Amino acid sequence: METRRRKITPFDKSALGEPLALALHAISAPRRYIRPWYLAYLLLGMVTSGLLPVLLPLAVEARAHSLAAVAYVMGTYNFGLLTSPLWGLLAERSKTYRKLFLGSFLLTAAGTLGMLLMNGLPSWLSAAFTLGAGSGGAATLATLFVVDFAPRTEWEPRIGWLQTFNAAGQVAGLMLAAAFTGGNFAPALWVCITLLLLAMALGGIGLPGSPAAAASAAEHPHPHLNVRALAIFPKLILPSGIDLHVYHLNLRGLRRLPQTLGTPFGRFLLSWFVFAFAVAAFFSYFPLMLSRGYAIPAHTSAMIYALTAAVGIGLYILASQLTARFGPGHVYRAGLVLRIVGFGLLLAPLLLPTHARSPLGMAGFALIVVAWPLLSVSGTDLAASLTPFSEGAAVGLLNAALALATALGIVVSGPLVARWGYQTIPATAIAGLAVSLWLGMDPRTRSRGIPETNRPGGPPAVAPPVRRQDGGASGLRLTGG
Repeated sequence: METRRRKITPFDKSALGEPLALALHAISAPRRYIRPWYLAYLLLGMVTSGLLPVLLPLAVEARAHSLAAVAYVMGTYNFGLLTSPLWGLLAERSKTYRKLFLGSFLLTAAGTLGMLLMNGLPSWLSAAFTLGAGSGGAATLATLFVVDFAPRTEWEPRIGWLQTFNAAGQVAGLMLAAAFTGGNFAPALWVCITLLLLAMALGGIGLPGSPAAAASAAEHPHPHLNVRALAIFPKLILPSGIDLHVYHLNLRGLRRLPQTLGTPFGRFLLSWFVFAFAVAAFFSYFPLMLSRGYAIPAHTSAMIYALTAAVGIGLYILASQLTARFGPGHVYRAGLVLRIVGFGLLLAPLLLPTHARSPLGMAGFALIVVAWPLLSVSGTDLAASLTPFSEGAAVGLLNAALALATALGIVVSGPLVARWGYQTIPATAIAGLAVSLWLGMDPRTRSRGIPETNRPGGPPAVAPPVRRQDGGASGLRLTGG
């Protein structure tokens, strides 16, 4: 085979260990990496990460008059998201990518319609699971249209833009949700259904290749993805679905979990699980909690969320720079401390007599949301740095822990909030975050992190190939959170 020498472009260098260069290259060449069907993913973010997180808790509480019912519905939605690996498995075996992608939007719309028309907790749970499964499927197929159809050299910028479209949709959806918090939620849910059907129509425009092309691509082993590069692109800020649309752990990769016991990576994974479990309840109750506990109307909390989420989009590159300069461990712990302070501001007015409930509530809420870019970037970096096996399997375990902890945390919080009120949310969050911070202080991990070859001033590092358990390259498969 003839080997040709060619000049390395900034984009090529980024694939070798310069995440910031990759981000700048992707931003400077949008026409090369953006496709019309990305708009469908933006609309999905508007609905499932913008409108519904605000509207569903309000609608369920208004109809069921039960705080526990809110937790059960939101938790069931998150359990629906956990079907993402099954969508990826079905798509790659049946080669019906297009049908599954468009059908997932229809399934999400059907779940939303069920929440609108059906009554009673059992019916709502069924609809919520359908909604979560459909949105997880759409996200799964979206990323598969990149890794199974696009050239390897274009994976990171394409997926980066895909994440950014979804995050921008979340901001737009939160701003739109502010207009539908007056008490009549039926029109808002019909808007959600309309947006999902529009996404289904747009999702068919410009989809890549054919099943035959995907089958051909699957025959050739892929090198692993640059997980640190992808970490600096904006992602969803809600726990519901965080990272599920980015990384998917092959189910066989769960066999690697016992290998983490007694390792710095295992301790960090536990810290990550506890952190996600501790804060899960807040993101399910925040419209109700801020309205009734801090006199912050739901439309105001939605706008605060939208504005802080928009600011957060710009913090991903800053978080990457901080991680490179100070190490991912320090940035991760700083993110946890920031959230502890945020929940502390929320807890103080509930325990002490004060007339500053609204300002403290707004400030605490903003800090909790803004901390996510720090945690997302540093957490991804720590997973890739501390892993005793492939980076792909490590990041997959990280996201599996996040998704499972979120779903469990929401469900467990229901009886607690129903029994003792909203003050249990910041109190348990602070306790859980403190435990997570202690677990993240493992002295064995302090000197770990970005290898010297990846630090500023060092030569670009070429990451070693990651071997799959089946003998091929890369344990990392992108699918749909």
